[in-house]
Formats: sequence, structure tokens, C-alpha cells
Amino acid sequence: MDSTLKQMLDGFRFSLSSYASSLGSDNEKLVKAGKLLAQLEEKAESGADMATVTMDPLFGQTATIIGELASEPPLPPEERNTAANPAAVEIPPASVAAAGYHITFDSLLPEQQEKQKVYYSRIFEIEEQAENAIHFNALLMEDSVLLEMSRTPLIETAEKALAEAEAACSPTAVYQQKLAIETYSCADTICELEFQGTKMAELSNTEHAWDAMYLEVIGLLPGCAQAIESFGPTDDNVAKLQNSHRFMAEFMGITWNDVFNDDRYLLFWNKVFWPKVPEDKRAARNIFSAEEWRDMLKTEFYDPFVQNISVHSDQSLARIRFWEKEFPSASALKLLENPPRPEISVLSNL
Repeated sequence: MDSTLKQMLDGFRFSLSSYASSLGSDNEKLVKAGKLLAQLEEKAESGADMATVTMDPLFGQTATIIGELASEPPLPPEERNTAANPAAVEIPPASVAAAGYHITFDSLLPEQQEKQKVYYSRIFEIEEQAENAIHFNALLMEDSVLLEMSRTPLIETAEKALAEAEAACSPTAVYQQKLAIETYSCADTICELEFQGTKMAELSNTEHAWDAMYLEVIGLLPGCAQAIESFGPTDDNVAKLQNSHRFMAEFMGITWNDVFNDDRYLLFWNKVFWPKVPEDKRAARNIFSAEEWRDMLKTEFYDPFVQNISVHSDQSLARIRFWEKEFPSASALKLLENPPRPEISVLSNL
């Protein structure tokens, strides 16, 4: 018998047994539905497929009567068949509890089925071993198949994301995905997978935002020079450059040279910014390296506009706050590659 069809007919059979406990086994509609269902089961056992059975008028009649049973008035407790024997209430077969797994597997594309077959085969083995639905769920919880079924796709996704993060030179994403692979590989339960995944994602999201803000601040000076190169020395662009020139020195003790001694900004400049400079623009200026582009910006679009504004580098001011602690600005890249994340604890008053 087709597995999905078997799940459906087993579900019908369980519904009838459930109604029998409250309506009595001699209920007219219940008896009729039982006879119709027996005919459907006989056809299915004889080789009829899902389409043949579900298109049979008997199928529609059976489903309709089962639906009507929900509105049937129950017998008084003293008249029910199970009054003297509560144990007579039937526990559904394992096939009812496993129905969702069969339907899901049958709906997968062939290539997905091939990939997932190792997990579903184990689930179906447990179904065959189980005495009933309760036993099936107990065996399933004791087995590692659901954990592996959940863990493997997470690790595969993290490995793919790690390759993309390394290509994009994102230290926060690289750290997150390496940690995810390690953490998921060591998780003992699905609940742990879910908790650790959520925790890592939340912490990483904060670090991504911090990193973006750091690049924006540390890159103010070359960013302003690049704006003048791209859009011309408008009053607004020149004013922004001059104000940033003063601000960075007063606020963080940082000058142009300090920016290009910063490992985090250099990673961005060399691996992210420079590759995006259009080829025709490089050719027009006869510049073919990130270093040459940096020097061109300083010579032509930075120095001429700040030559009369004196500033000084002061490393004592070059401090950053990260995860509630203070560090030298120059340590930004190392912090992102191995962030000093806070301990996550449950508040005692919750």
C-alpha cells in the first residue's frame, strides 16, 4: 500500500476508534463509516493507488460521515463502552504519528529525497519497531536522527556562509560562521541548537553594526576625499572634508596617516573598496593599485583643501568601546576576529 495512503486511512481508522469511546461502538453513523473504510482499505491492499482511492465515491462518503460524527451527541458516561474499562481507549498506531514524515518525504523532489533519505529511512525504521504512536514518539526522542536531521543543514549552511564571508573579507561574519560550525557540531539536543543559534545570531548582529559604524567613522577622511574626486569640490563636499579633518583629530587623535595604519580599515580598503573602483576609472588616471589610489586621493583631493588647518595625531585619544570595554582603536580588527563577547546568563528575578 502507498505509504501516504496508508497514513490517511490509518488516520480515518483512529478517528473512528476515538469516536467509539464517546458515541458507543453501535452508533449508526460510526458503524456505516467503519464498513465504508473497510472497503477502502481492501481496495488499497489490492493495489489501488492514492488517486484511485481518493477519487472513489466511497472515500468522499467516509470522510463526510467522519466529519458528521463530530457533531453527534455523546452518550451519557454510564452508557459508554469504556465506562467499565478505561483501558479500552485505543492508542493510535505508530503510522498516525509518523504520517507527517511520510507526507513530507513523498513531497520532496528526487534530488532532495536522495539527500534526506538517510534520515527518513531511520525514522521509518523506528515506525516499524514502534508498538503505537506513543512508543514511536518515545523511540524518536531517544534516537539521534532528528538532531542530525536538524544539525547537518545548519552546518552546511554555515560552511557556505563562511566561504562567502572570507571572500567578502568580513571579520564578523567569518568569526560567526566558524563559531556556528564548532557550536552546532557539539550540540547534544535540538533545543541547544535553537538556543545557541539564536544567541550567536543576536551577538553577531550587534558586531556587524559596530563594525559598519567603525568603518564609517575611521573612513571619514578618505571618504570625504573620495566624494570630492567623484562629485567635485563643491562647497558642501569641501566643508565636510575640513570638518572631518578637525573632528577626527580632536575626537580620536586620528589623522590621514593613522587611518591607513589601521588594520581593519586597510582590510576594507584593499579587499573591498579597491576592487569596486571601475576599470575605466583606473585606466583614466593610470592607477592600478589600492596604494596608488590612496596616494592620488591625498595628493589631489585632500591635502589642497586642508593645508592651512593644522592637526596632530594623538594615540591616547584613539580609543574605542566594544562590548562594554575600552580598547585602543588599532585593535579593532583583532577584536572583531575574536570578540570579547559578554556572558549570557538568566536573570534570577525572571
